[in-house]
Amino acid sequence: MCSGRVEPRFVFRAFEKGADGVLVTGCHIGDCHYISGNKKAEERMKMVKSMIAMLGLEDDRFRLEWVSASEGKKFADLMTEFTNKIKDLGPNPMFSKNVKGVD
Repeated sequence: MCSGRVEPRFVFRAFEKGADGVLVTGCHIGDCHYISGNKKAEERMKMVKSMIAMLGLEDDRFRLEWVSASEGKKFADLMTEFTNKIKDLGPNPMFSKNVKGVD
């Protein structure tokens, strides 16, 4: 799926459902398979990033990165780094406040 199809509500819903962190990846800028999908994603995710603090979440729980299909090592390193960061932050504080409201 193109990163341009990732809507802000998908990210917020993931946190609402209990995700401790959300990482969105896409093709490098200028190398989008769908011409400008990654630019659309970049605009949307900037808005998401600005709203994260309003939800009471740490800034590092959300991340947008550009990784091509040929960058396996970069992708693996990114996954490891992001996972370790999320482990350091601990469980999603938003989820623990709203457990009763989750379906």
